[in-house]
Amino acid sequence: MIYGLSDLRQGFDVECDAVVVGSGAGGAIAAANLARAGMKTVVLEAGPALTPEDMTRDAPRFLARYYWEGGLRMIAGTTQSPSLQARCLGGSTVVNSAIMLKLPGWVRDIWRRETHSGMFHHPDFDAAYERVFERLRVAPTPMTVMGPRNLTAKRAMEQAGIYGGPLPRAVVGCEGCADCLVGCAGGAKQSVDRTYIADAVQDGADVYTVSHVERVEVTGKRVTGVTGRVVDPVGRRPVGKFRVRANTVVMAAGTMHTPVILQMSGINPSDRVGATLFAHVGGGMVGVLDEVVDPWIGATQGWGAISEDILGLKYESLWASPSVLMVRWGDVGLRFLEKLPELKYATVIALVYRANVTGRVRAKRNGMPDMKLWIPDTEARPVLRGMKRAADGLLGIGARYVHTGIPVVADELKTLTDTEQLLSPRIGARHLQMTMNHVFGSCRMSEGDEGVVDDRGRVKGLENLYICDASIFPSPSAVNPQATIMAMCDLISRRLGDLPTAPHS
Repeated sequence: MIYGLSDLRQGFDVECDAVVVGSGAGGAIAAANLARAGMKTVVLEAGPALTPEDMTRDAPRFLARYYWEGGLRMIAGTTQSPSLQARCLGGSTVVNSAIMLKLPGWVRDIWRRETHSGMFHHPDFDAAYERVFERLRVAPTPMTVMGPRNLTAKRAMEQAGIYGGPLPRAVVGCEGCADCLVGCAGGAKQSVDRTYIADAVQDGADVYTVSHVERVEVTGKRVTGVTGRVVDPVGRRPVGKFRVRANTVVMAAGTMHTPVILQMSGINPSDRVGATLFAHVGGGMVGVLDEVVDPWIGATQGWGAISEDILGLKYESLWASPSVLMVRWGDVGLRFLEKLPELKYATVIALVYRANVTGRVRAKRNGMPDMKLWIPDTEARPVLRGMKRAADGLLGIGARYVHTGIPVVADELKTLTDTEQLLSPRIGARHLQMTMNHVFGSCRMSEGDEGVVDDRGRVKGLENLYICDASIFPSPSAVNPQATIMAMCDLISRRLGDLPTAPHS
């Protein structure tokens, strides 16, 4: 059963075997596995369930309603960068591009050293990927839905010697409408609200939406449940209180909210909760061609490539609503209107990089997360090298100019000499223009004292509190994190529910 605001205005008090806090990639698969194991399972989600009618092309309105902090959440530190995190049933799987990539082997080696665990090279880990890929029907993006923009990005990358392929995505019957940022009204995206949450409900789980958890209750070395408030999603006004009593609590509120809830509850093993924060850093560029591209046609992110010469760097095509994208490119007001006619000639290439960064998450007085991330200038250099290469590729296929948004280079790069500006030593990490949507590591996994959870996902010092989200990543993944979140959390929750984890199970 899925409960909404009309059911919950007066609050609620329920009891269960397991409560899962959060319904995104990790929480959904945990709920499905625990319910399948026969445990009476409750899922708590701070946002509402969305319908196709909610998924309109009015991106600012959608972000204001269904993203944390109205789509204006920022990570401070070296620079101010937006971080778009969905607040709805299914979490960010509803609004991302559904890209599903396995953890590279070289990152698995690093994670083994960082965690002192053999989990990431165990056959059970790959078996978890295969189960997830089968359930979400992951397949390479068909060439038939690439559209001119993805194919233009492909040509530009190949012009620069960057060779890739169609990105594997959890999508069935994609219509190439480039609207992933506001969900998928056609239902093609296999977001977890449509898959694993539906599975959990079928197996008897109850899902309480608009239910924002504030505290985990602890008695001795055991947690006894969670408390919070029912929040009207329009205006974010609390309208009721709730309590869920449970034998097991699974935190899956995400990299930012899981540590905040634990901090607010006085749970902080070795003072490491929120003491670390990692994110992929990167950049992007708009290439404006003479030929009509009609970039709003085609899969949001259909083509990508892993750099062969810069370890940890990934290139990908991209699109978003002009009202969101052009804040960085065309500015606002008159400048926005002046650039608008060039939109139909535009192609966007984005870069993400596994940089060595440091950060932290702390709880504000209002229960919201305060995030800071510090990026060494040396870690900006690989991104800038990759940007120059991609910009050269766009110019090589005939772009009239390339815009990067970096304030200390020309607004319009028109020649290969212009793109040399990207390699200037006066450009540092503070100049990078990026959106940090891939965030991890605020409750790191490690067998040592530097970690918050062990390799079974259990919070140290407590007997029945687990974490199933990207906060347990030991460090950045180098690729889009959804598949790895789900594989790790599939293993954690299967072990918790005594379900088989071996291949072909």
